[in-house]
Parts: sequence; structure tokens; C-alpha cells
Amino acid sequence: MKSFLAVIIIALLGFPGLAQEKPNVLLICIDDLKDWVGYLDGYGGTVHTPNIDRLASEGIAFTNAHTTSPVCNPSRTSFLLGKRPSTTGVYDNLQWWKPAYPDEKPLPQYFRENGYLTVGSGKVFHEIPGFNPPCSWDEYSDYVTDMPWNQANWDVERYAIIYGYRGPIVQFPEYLPLNGIQPLRSPRDWGALPNKPENEYGDFIAAQYGVDFLEKDHEDPFFLAVGVFHPHLPWYVPQKYLDMYPIEDIVLPDIGKNDVEDLPTVGKEFAARYRKDFEEVRDAGKWKEAIQAYLASTTFADAQVGRVLDALESSQYADNTIVVLWSDHGWHLGSKEHWHKMTLWEESTRIPFVMKVPGMRSNGSECSAPVDMIHVYPTLLSLCDLPTKNDLDGLDMTPLLNNPQSTWETPAIMELYRGNVAVRSEDWRYIRYHDGGEELYNLKDDPQEFRNLAGEKKYQKILQEHKKWATNNWKEDVPTKTDYFFDPYECTWLEKGTKRYIEGSK
Repeated sequence: MKSFLAVIIIALLGFPGLAQEKPNVLLICIDDLKDWVGYLDGYGGTVHTPNIDRLASEGIAFTNAHTTSPVCNPSRTSFLLGKRPSTTGVYDNLQWWKPAYPDEKPLPQYFRENGYLTVGSGKVFHEIPGFNPPCSWDEYSDYVTDMPWNQANWDVERYAIIYGYRGPIVQFPEYLPLNGIQPLRSPRDWGALPNKPENEYGDFIAAQYGVDFLEKDHEDPFFLAVGVFHPHLPWYVPQKYLDMYPIEDIVLPDIGKNDVEDLPTVGKEFAARYRKDFEEVRDAGKWKEAIQAYLASTTFADAQVGRVLDALESSQYADNTIVVLWSDHGWHLGSKEHWHKMTLWEESTRIPFVMKVPGMRSNGSECSAPVDMIHVYPTLLSLCDLPTKNDLDGLDMTPLLNNPQSTWETPAIMELYRGNVAVRSEDWRYIRYHDGGEELYNLKDDPQEFRNLAGEKKYQKILQEHKKWATNNWKEDVPTKTDYFFDPYECTWLEKGTKRYIEGSK
């Protein structure tokens, strides 16, 4: 009788069809995916993302969603801990969160400690060893890289101890770089790798883990995370994805004339940080090829998302699984004369974000409320009826999921390193840098952020309304990797100064 009543209650709550008392969660994380997907229409030409667009049409598709930080590690750490970078002091890719906060319960671990089977694959936390400690998971499939080299010319022993590098050194293959730009700096290359079938790519393997998991029987509710590395550099994809974007059809961004002249000092510094990469690509006559490769990588990522979604749809869990799809940040491909992420402009912060909740009456709707990813943790706890975690920075977005047009008073807030913050409302973006420099953009009239209005008197009221949301309390930077001796095999840290020992399995 108890079991029968549970099914009835679940059905009334909007999770029909299965006898599990709690819904499952499928979390899909995509790396470096900007708003160049079909449902967001961020690209000036045609982009092929049928699977992400399908999910958007079936769930609640957020059209004004943003990262909490346009850098991989702080973005993912913030998302998974439910705390902003300014709260934790994790601002960059060189900071492990676990030794700084050994008692923190990231999202998968919290689900695990509340009765869920937690499993994952690919890049969910930052991908370098030490960012994804085993305490979070019942089972995890290690990330598989597509780089055909392993950090050549580095001191292997030192790198293994400090940074967690594992495996033999493999020199750069002679056939690289595929894009013909010399010298190859880091992984900034693109093209079709020779003699590499699609099913040997890391993202295919990560997605296959999710497919295989969904085909099995599981007694407990599960939290399944699948991380897709593309379209992060290097943009290596099977040739068929490049063929989907003829070079003559590629649309270049309108970067504007003298666009950076009205920026404050720090804004100009952020814009110039990777300008050399942009100039190198442009001056080599490879700008369209680079965008072609980014688009191809996006469609390759979308294909892997589709494989996991198809597996869910055909599984016994289709009617009782919440799906969350997000990207850790956007990407510049020439706007503001910048290449990469790590800025506080729209190109770097706007992301695809979709939540599909079984039985939610608003599924199939769009939501234009400005949201950032700090709110996902508390929202999932609410949807899955797990104990409230009172130290989280975010809000429960369930009211928006129930009614995407409901009032949402909180803007999206984005932080870049310590002291730099952006506030995004429905139509406006405000930026304040650590030296006090400011920017203000009317995104409705100026979606490409060509005109900085911060110095104009008639917009001061709007500027002040946004400024009140800008972070003022900034946690000191937590120690970096060089402050620890790290054992990548045991996932343990020894802090050099204090000799404090931290174990990643706890």
C-alpha cells in the first residue's frame, strides 16, 4: 500500500511513471560553448545544434543565462559548490578547491550523501587531476583527451608532484599544427586528426559512458553527470563536421571600428590579453577557418549530447529524470579584438542553459529572466526534495520553472578574478573593475556592446541601480597549486607551509 501511495504522490508532484520516490538528475556540462546555438541565435549564420535545440523545445530554455565566472575552474567550482568566486576565493585555473575547503559538499557529493547513486564522465569539474576528488562520486570515468601530445619539454617529476600530471611525455607529432600556423602555442590548433575515428574521440567515450549507464537497471535514484570538452580548444573533429560549414558561408563577427577606445584601463587590458592570438589567426588569413572549426566543434559536441538524450528517451528513466544542460562560459572569436574567454562582456558570459523537469507545465517555454549558474544547486535540491543547504549563495529558481514569465528581481552576476564584476539585467550590462573603472551597455539597442554609456549623465540612475548588485566583499585568493605537494594517484594534498594533510576521498 505504501508503494502504491508513493506512486500516486509522485504523479501529483509531476514525476509520473516510476516508483522511485525521488527524480533522477542528468547533468550535461559543455565547455566553452557560447550562445552560438540554434535556440539562442547568437551566430550570424546557420549553426547546426539540433539536439540542444530539441532539449530547449522540450524544457525551459533560458535566453539570458550567464556563467558566474568566465574562467573554467572558478565557473565549475562555483556551479558545483553553489558559492560565488568572491565567497570562496577560487578565481583562477591554478587553484584547487578541495584542499582549501576540505569539508565542502559539492553538488554530486551532497546528492550521494542523501541517497543518490552519483556517477559521471568527461569534464565536469576542471579536468586536471585534483579538481575532481573521489569523495563526490560512486563511480567516475576519467576524462580522455584528444590532444596527441602530453606537455612536451616539461619537468615530468616536478609536474607530477605539483600539478598532478600522469603518464609519459609525448612530443608534439610532426604533422602538427593542422591549421598551419607556426609556432603551435599550447593547444590552439584545429582540424581533422588523421586516422582517428569518431568513436575514439574523448567526448564520444564520455557520452558512451552515459549511454551505457542509462541502459542499465538502477534501484536508487541517480545523479549522472556527463562532461563534453568540445568546443574547447583544440578544435579537433572528424572531417564530416567541418564539411557542414562551407568556408564561403562563414560569417565573421562585426568587431566595430575603434571598439575598445571607450573602455576603462582594466577593460582594455582584458581585451588585449589574448589579442596576439586573434592577430595571429587574422593575419594568417585563417579567421574564417577558425570560426568554421569552432562551429564544427560545437556541432560535434551537440551530437554527443544527442546520443545521451536519445539514450534517456528510450530508457525506463525518461519520465522521472530532470535534465540540466549548461556551458561553463562563452568565447570571443574577434569581438573587442579579443580571442578566448576571460572578459566580462556578453560574448564571454552568455551561455546555453536548459532545464527540463518531468511534468512541469511550462516545459516548451522560454525564459528571458537574467540568471546565472549559482542558482542551480539550490534549485535541484528543491526539485528533488533534498534537505536545504543554508550556506549556498544562490536562490531556488523553481518559481521561474513553474512560470517563466514570473517576476525575478535578481540580475545575473559574473565575477572575473578578484575585484572585477558584471551585472546583467533584462536589457543592461554594468561592469566594474578592481580599480573603479566602469562600463554600461544597453543590450537592447546595442547588443554588441559598442558604446560604453557609463560616463553619460543621463544614464547614471540606471548605472547606480545595477551598481548596488555588484560584489563588494571579496575573499582573499586561496592558495595555488605551488603551495601543495599533490599525489595524483592517491588524490591527497600536503600543504607546504603548515604540513596540513588533506585526503580527496573524504
